[in-house]
Amino acid sequence: MSGTTMVVAIVAIVMGCLLEMSRHRARSNGKRDKETEEALAALREENAKLAERVATLEAIVTDRGFDLDQQIRKLG
Repeated sequence: MSGTTMVVAIVAIVMGCLLEMSRHRARSNGKRDKETEEALAALREENAKLAERVATLEAIVTDRGFDLDQQIRKLG
């Protein structure tokens, strides 16, 4: 297979995927069903909780006393 043929094949596959995506989007008209909305809300809530936990962990790890405590534990 020559380079030109390979490029044409790749472009055809990508264009086919884009066409199918646009058809799917046109059929759904950007609407989401109730189940999808509920799942999205649950994921957003979980993401907010995880962001809060990460902020707490960052505060603990960047605390000056944390590094000193780790060094003391290594000595004992």
